Order: sequence, then structure tokens, then C-alpha cells
Amino acid sequence: MLANELVWVRGAGELGSGVAHLLHRVGLHVFMSDLAPPLAIRRPVTFSCALVDGSTVVEGVEAKKTQSQKLNPSKPWKHIPLFEDNPEKLLKFRPTVLIDARMLKKYKEDFRPWADLVIGLGPGFEVGKNCHLAIETMRGHNLGRIISKGAPLADSGIPGNIGGETTRRLIRATRTGQMKWATQFGELVSKGQQLALINNDKPVFAPLDGMVRGMISEHTPVVKGMKIGDIDPRGESVEYKQISEKARTIAAGVFEAIVLHHNEISND
Repeated sequence: MLANELVWVRGAGELGSGVAHLLHRVGLHVFMSDLAPPLAIRRPVTFSCALVDGSTVVEGVEAKKTQSQKLNPSKPWKHIPLFEDNPEKLLKFRPTVLIDARMLKKYKEDFRPWADLVIGLGPGFEVGKNCHLAIETMRGHNLGRIISKGAPLADSGIPGNIGGETTRRLIRATRTGQMKWATQFGELVSKGQQLALINNDKPVFAPLDGMVRGMISEHTPVVKGMKIGDIDPRGESVEYKQISEKARTIAAGVFEAIVLHHNEISND
């Protein structure tokens, strides 16, 4: 049965959280892992926040930080267990499916021995080299498409176009240090408005008019050039507490890949 699959989603940022949310809702046993402190900026829709807060809820699904040495796949799970990323420890759970949603762009290791089905999201994965299947994460006609031969499109270095903006909508740290935000998620801001301080003295300004959709946790140290925030130029129309259409499309592709793989094994 498909419900007997034990799925490890590695990376609890925006895309990984979208994937885990769908798989948990349809009844699969899903656990997640991420770095601590996490690097996600769209925190209202990422489960990685549970590593800091102990638990978090995204659209009705809860994730809880856990250090348990055992997982019980014999009954439905009420929440998603979230671990600090430690492959040596987590592989002892013997996951049947591994979904790598870390979006690192480059991977040196072949992950295929880690699970019966390894699905890589986005650039850096190549079927037959470091994963069994890959999912296209570039916005466009092929977003969410299953790749059974070859690799997803290479990283362009340019963020996806949202509301006519790409690179300009992202906020990057201008120095190394600690964040102190003076704004909140969902707030409408104007270009040039002060949003935060780094190390209590270096101001961070809004690059354009729009809604605050991304802010890195104040618990996470930042380094110069690091992505720390996101302003959505679409403004008040944005549902910042809801999983994005991009994440949902990718999650659907992952679910399709798991079902197809399961059916193929069942028919052998």
C-alpha cells in the first residue's frame, strides 16, 4: 500500500514544506529535516520554523521538532516530525522515499543508495547520476514536470518573475551579523522604507513597494550577500500565509512520481 511508504523530505523550506504538506494530507508517513537555525525567509509557509519554535502550523498541518530515535509507521501521524539534518541518524529510519528539497544547486554525492526512490528537486540533480527521478522547479510550462532522463534546467541565477520583478524584489544582507526586524509579515511597505537593522546599526531598506513576504529568522546569523527577505510587488492581493502555486505544482509532481513508482513496483 502507498500509505506504507516512509518519506523523508530533506529541506523544510518553502518547496520542501509544500511537498510535505501534500504528502501528509494524503496519508503518507512523512518526516522532515533541515539545518538549525534554518535559512528560510517565507516562514509563514515553512515547517523549518519548528526547529526554533518547537512546533509550527502551515495551512492546518503541524510540524513538531523531535529527537525521537523511533518512528511508528503502523498508524497515521497527527503531525510531521522535524529533525535537525543528520543523515547518519535519519537513515536509520530506513526511508523508502527520499525527496531532496534543499535547493543547493550543486550536489557531489550519489543519493540513490539512500532509499528505494530518490527524487531531486531542481538544478544540480541528474537522473541516473545522483537521483532516480527529478522535478523541474523553474517557473514556466514545465514547472513540476517529472524528469526520468537527464536533468532539470540549470540555475539561471535570476529569481522567478513575480509581479514584473525578479532580482530587485529580494533583500540581501549588506554585512555579516544579526537581524532585528522592524516590520512584520503581510505589511505593505514603500520603496526606501526601513525594514530592519543588522547588528543594531546597519539599516535595511525596502527595494520597492509591496508586501513583506519574506524575513529570515532573527535567530539565524547572516553573512554579507545572503538572502534575508522578500518584498512581493503584487501587494495586498498576496496570500502570504498560503502555500504558493509554485510549491503546490512541484508537490503535485512529487506525488505523481511516488504513485507511478509504487504502481510500477506493485505490478512487477
